[in-house]
Amino acid sequence: MSELVALKLLCGTVETLIKITGDVPPTPPTAAAQAPRPRVVSLGTENQSPHSRSSSIDRRRSQPPPSKEWNTAESVPEIAKTPIGSPEAKPTEPLHVVDADPTPLHIQHGAIARKFYSKVPPPIPLEEYLIRLQKYCPMSTSVYLAAGLYIYRLAVVQRSIPVTVRNVHRLLLGALRVAGKAVDDTNFRHKRFAHVGGVTEPELGRLEIAFCFLTNFDLRVTAEMLQEHVRVARDTEHMHERLSSIKPKLPSLLDKRKTTAAKLNKESSDANTKASAAG
Repeated sequence: MSELVALKLLCGTVETLIKITGDVPPTPPTAAAQAPRPRVVSLGTENQSPHSRSSSIDRRRSQPPPSKEWNTAESVPEIAKTPIGSPEAKPTEPLHVVDADPTPLHIQHGAIARKFYSKVPPPIPLEEYLIRLQKYCPMSTSVYLAAGLYIYRLAVVQRSIPVTVRNVHRLLLGALRVAGKAVDDTNFRHKRFAHVGGVTEPELGRLEIAFCFLTNFDLRVTAEMLQEHVRVARDTEHMHERLSSIKPKLPSLLDKRKTTAAKLNKESSDANTKASAAG
């Protein structure tokens, strides 16, 4: 399968998800807590990428590594720098560590999912966006297939994030960046990939880390997994049947308020118990 065919398969998969999901708004931001907060990971300044787990796919070079001169942001023409709009989430919004917080998992996923939302749908069509990425940051077939598999798992199997017109560009950008490091040897400089993708360098780092947290750092793929994903992605009728009954498990504002109230009540009760014991 060629890179272009894999690209179009990825595009078709996410466009199908968008049609079925509809315009699901992002989860409201976490309100400032009055009680001590659990350990969090802030995604405000990270540029370094997380170390993904080893992939069982043999790492192949589908093309020679780009030269240092070509693999720079300065070599990207202005036509390739396509901003995809301002992000919904503020850079200072924290990301809760999934296994260190008693908050329900779907609420934590909702906080992470905010990182991928744009305030308004980006103006560039999805296929044009992917083709532009491929033109200035060429990626292999395996990268496109792995990115599609990751997104399918998140949206369909785990229902961690809905795929909508407002988050699909950033979701794809994060998925392709992570997949490129997980399954391929060829990678582009952070600055160049951010410029071509239409985001800032710090935001690309946040998208990459947020994507890894959504997947619980389960980035392992095999040739058999990719082959099965191709079969499922091509069976659009089956995909429609499976997705027609799926509702994203994202939290509402009421869920978040109930959770916050429960935490505060528990902490107040614990404090009263300690005070009584001390008296």
